[in-house]
Amino acid sequence: MPKDDVRSHFEGIAGEYDRWKEKSAYYYRLLAGIYRERVPEGASVIEIGCGTGTLLAALSPARGTGVDVSPRMVEIAASKFSSLTFRVADAETFDAGETFDYVIVPDVIEHLSDPGAMFRSVRKACHPGTRVIVTCVNPLWAPFLHFAERMKLKMPEGEHRWLPAKDLIRTAEDAGLRLAEFAGRILCPKEIPLLAGALNRAAGRFPFLRPACLIQVLVFAPR
Repeated sequence: MPKDDVRSHFEGIAGEYDRWKEKSAYYYRLLAGIYRERVPEGASVIEIGCGTGTLLAALSPARGTGVDVSPRMVEIAASKFSSLTFRVADAETFDAGETFDYVIVPDVIEHLSDPGAMFRSVRKACHPGTRVIVTCVNPLWAPFLHFAERMKLKMPEGEHRWLPAKDLIRTAEDAGLRLAEFAGRILCPKEIPLLAGALNRAAGRFPFLRPACLIQVLVFAPR
């Protein structure tokens, strides 16, 4: 996606970003849970596309860094979470200058013009034991999400493209990362009593449901 367009979009919604997330609080709690399953408290974590810093803070890192293309997002995040570090950076060209135990990339891939460049940048932030956790939308859900956005039921995404997991895996491998885990999560992103909990527990329990899940979870390790 054109970088200037992506930056302008997120600069434009930065002031309403947390309000949009509150409207979809159930989904974002589930997303945070996906990361908490894999990232222990007290680790060193860098988040690519950190927004206003809520997810990074929820992981309680001993050393946490968030990077985002939007200066306004970074400004808001820094004001909310003074114990964490935030910086303005392009996901495709940044150099962290240090390594982390975990690199997390939540709902960001679809906004990048060159995912391969992002993976190459991420690889420089890895030590041998690092895990890179990417979550992204299953393209099969695109019609439902476009409809929800038109109805103002979800955050406006701006220009984006949802990529199939096989393309992401190949791109990450070209950047020196190997796939360590591939899972699906979230079958019901809205909090519907009884139904949502049962469906979302099933999504985590039964691998055969992965192709139908909203979220693709890909965990990579340095090769």
